[in-house]
Amino acid sequence: MSYRKILVALDRTAASDRVFDYALDLAQSSQGQLKLVHNPALKPYDNLGQLIDAGAGLQNSAKVQHEAEAAQLDQSQETRQWLEQLRGEALNRQVSTEIVCETAAPGPFICQLAETWAADVVVMGNSGKKGLKKLILGSVSEYVAKHAPCPTLVVPNDSGLEVELLSKAG
Repeated sequence: MSYRKILVALDRTAASDRVFDYALDLAQSSQGQLKLVHNPALKPYDNLGQLIDAGAGLQNSAKVQHEAEAAQLDQSQETRQWLEQLRGEALNRQVSTEIVCETAAPGPFICQLAETWAADVVVMGNSGKKGLKKLILGSVSEYVAKHAPCPTLVVPNDSGLEVELLSKAG
């Protein structure tokens, strides 16, 4: 099967390099195009301590809000630079590449984008979550494999493992 429209979900972990390299090789071999997607996780509890302190009057709430917005802007700029660097690598190999970076619930967002873009395949990593953490937080790759309108290729964290092709469960 030839994959012409390859949606690549990246999460800025160490495994992202493997995911990108795999997707880039796939696109190059099938004369396909890439859509690089980074979906920063919603982290409402990152500054919970500061928010509680601000609510109790121990910190200035405007200052806490300003610091949170500045940190988010810095992260957004760093992410954009990282995605542009990956896009440049793909373009150097003559692979047409677009970038999408939005904050939303990752699983549904990736599936919606796969549908609206009419992706032939989603290539993504596996978080490696296990046990209670996986039970509570769930797995984005499992969600996408079950709900995406196209097959999902999961590139494992361990380089000794084979890539797993998951099709949408009927």
